[in-house]
Amino acid sequence: MQAFNGPQTQNWWATGDTPVRNDSHVSYLVDGRATMLTMCRHFLRASKYIYLANWGLTAGLELVRGKDRLAGPDGSVEQEALLSELPAEGLQEADIAFWCTHDLSVQAVLGYAVSKGVEVKVLLWKCLEFFSHYSPQQAYEQLTKMGVTCILDDSSLGILHHPAESLHQKIAIVDGTYAFVGGIDPLVEKKGEFDRWDTPAHLFSNPLRHTKEGTSPHPWHDIHSLIEGPAASDVEYNFRQRWNDVVHRHGWNKLLIHEHPLPPAHESKTTVQVARTIPEQTYRFEPLIVRGIAQFYAHALSNIQRFVYLENQYFWLRVFTGIDISFIATENPEMEYNLRALSDALRRGAMMSIVLPDHPNVGRAFSDAGLQRLREMVPQAVEEGRLQAFCLATSQHAEGAEHYRPIYVHAKAAIVDDVWATVGSANLNNRGMRDDVEMNVATLDADLAQGLRLMLQGEHLGLVEDDDLFAVSRLLGQQVQSTQQKEQAKRVLQNLQSTLGDPAVALRMMHERAWDNLRRYKAKQPLVGHLLPYLSAEEARQQGLNFREEHGWIEEP
Repeated sequence: MQAFNGPQTQNWWATGDTPVRNDSHVSYLVDGRATMLTMCRHFLRASKYIYLANWGLTAGLELVRGKDRLAGPDGSVEQEALLSELPAEGLQEADIAFWCTHDLSVQAVLGYAVSKGVEVKVLLWKCLEFFSHYSPQQAYEQLTKMGVTCILDDSSLGILHHPAESLHQKIAIVDGTYAFVGGIDPLVEKKGEFDRWDTPAHLFSNPLRHTKEGTSPHPWHDIHSLIEGPAASDVEYNFRQRWNDVVHRHGWNKLLIHEHPLPPAHESKTTVQVARTIPEQTYRFEPLIVRGIAQFYAHALSNIQRFVYLENQYFWLRVFTGIDISFIATENPEMEYNLRALSDALRRGAMMSIVLPDHPNVGRAFSDAGLQRLREMVPQAVEEGRLQAFCLATSQHAEGAEHYRPIYVHAKAAIVDDVWATVGSANLNNRGMRDDVEMNVATLDADLAQGLRLMLQGEHLGLVEDDDLFAVSRLLGQQVQSTQQKEQAKRVLQNLQSTLGDPAVALRMMHERAWDNLRRYKAKQPLVGHLLPYLSAEEARQQGLNFREEHGWIEEP
């Protein structure tokens, strides 16, 4: 392998849109529980404004559930400990009273903010109802009833757009000082499926996720981020551009948003940049076309010297337009470049691991084809075990037998050499790189990058408890914690570093656990952790498994 060049001498960043900053903090949040709890607390403490832009939103979704909501009976030690955290998080007496006496759904929390005089604006993708995963009109009506100013963004509709284009960003801005960017919408899809709130345990059936009909949605794995400082203004800049563009186009000029002052700088060792994908013909602001996230990946994957760790919903080389037959589609140039950069790194002796869903909502054949193409490009890396693909599942013993469910991998993350990381809404396909409206944040910070990898691998291997994972996230992001929480987080992080700190050892552990779990799956035994090998349709059938194109091989008929 070639000599390792210092990360500061390499080019990691996108040009032509938002700046690279050295004055902001980023916290990486793993799964919906940690993300929505953090969002809720920031929404309740807001004093000026809250802006949200989402691919989808369920107004009645509960942001905080279970012990996070009320840790125990009134007067209990657990309840008092929880209530002592809220003032430290910046919540005032009235905010805490609301927490204790009201449900913490999206509409209730945003309505409470409005009642305090906070300006709340929500921008939602106006998707076609027939193909929709949620009802934009219903969300609009429910939020408007609470006093929220809501706009349905129809910018992706029309004959000039990619046939499957979506407005896919999942962002929030609070008082200009804090911003959320990542893969998690506050959403439960139609018929109660795919509730984005889930814990790292990803239980087979979680009572906190049950629908009104008593069913339990598939477990959901995702990643988000909290940005503090001037980099949050770049997320707000994007929101303001999108919002005002729709307002101008429809002649609603009384709803225009004006620029706010830059938030205070933070002393930080982290280099941060927010990047976007803005397709052509979608908005009229400058620049008309933005492919900053594609630049992120092009630079970062070309910089790989030791390893890359990826989690993504898709891994497509070809352009998907609704038909899941990869060989009839054209290749996407951004993903073609990414595969070339990955193959070059693997030929240099680097390692790669990727976590994908066994049952993506579309494009299973496209991910299979992309992974197969990469394997064909680097047969030596495959033979030496340096290219590994995984999926996730959970199990439960019931009615005298073991049952299995796939965990939906919706995360969009990349970690290179434990120095650079990105999290956002952009998938590894034509849509994330070129054809959808997306946003990612990237950091150059060895502690953050390695910490994110350890949290993810620790979760998938079953090495860390839910509360400890959240505590480690807050420690790495320099969030407020009690002395006891901070000391526990340090112990957990140290244990993860001693076990998984060497990326080669961590990859070997993931491989061994995944294939041992496949043996357990075939023997109808409980899984340890969540890892299984990602098997193409052909590989699954070779293993004697019941593969179905729309459901993968883990889902029980």
